[in-house]
Amino acid sequence: MVDRPVAEGRVRLADPDDEEVAEWRRVIDYAKRHGLEPQGRRIEKARFGTRGLEMFLTEGPHPNSLRSLHPAVAALRDDNGQLVIPPALRRRSLLLQALAAEAVRRGHEVRQGRSYYSRREGGVDVVVHDFACTITVRQEFPQSTNPERSARLVVELDPGRSGRPGR
Repeated sequence: MVDRPVAEGRVRLADPDDEEVAEWRRVIDYAKRHGLEPQGRRIEKARFGTRGLEMFLTEGPHPNSLRSLHPAVAALRDDNGQLVIPPALRRRSLLLQALAAEAVRRGHEVRQGRSYYSRREGGVDVVVHDFACTITVRQEFPQSTNPERSARLVVELDPGRSGRPGR
């Protein structure tokens, strides 16, 4: 089953039944876990239409892969003076890796974030056409005793000249 997307590049199932969808998902997940994807490429799956399923090959590692962190994200991960938040939230905050990977894929520069107002936040700078934008992540309600509230993260774009942060 893995050979088919590799050989054809794209496989579309117009109206698969639930068993067929489950089998394809299991096979693709197995291939990903056991390194059976072609070197430098990965198999992705996505819905198309109302009931269709599509599998295709795409270049590079998955943007959410934590195996090869962008150096700016790795520096943030390794800095004990930033993102001083519970470990589970700290791991989730590495969603910055997906943002960094996509920015690099689009040809933009990503660099280590500047110092922050609070030790509870951290981030990266994305440079687009000589304009640097800081993207930070922090725990929204660190003092809350409500587990749901204290588990919330905030991702924020630096307000820059507008004065209005993007949250």
